[in-house]
Amino acid sequence: MSTATEFFRWWITDERTGERRLTTYALTRADAARAFPGAEPDLQTRELRYLHEPNQAPANSRSGDR
Repeated sequence: MSTATEFFRWWITDERTGERRLTTYALTRADAARAFPGAEPDLQTRELRYLHEPNQAPANSRSGDR
């Protein structure tokens, strides 16, 4: 079974320059909160990805038996 997960690119403030910039990669809300506290999502970059559960193999995987 897969779970829908939102990914965004995030607006952050660069600590060295003080400039507001957009992250290079899309992150989940939880990952962005850990990496960049106070970051704001850029709603135009929203991606919805369907990810399998961590304890389950993807539906199209094979067991390795031939």
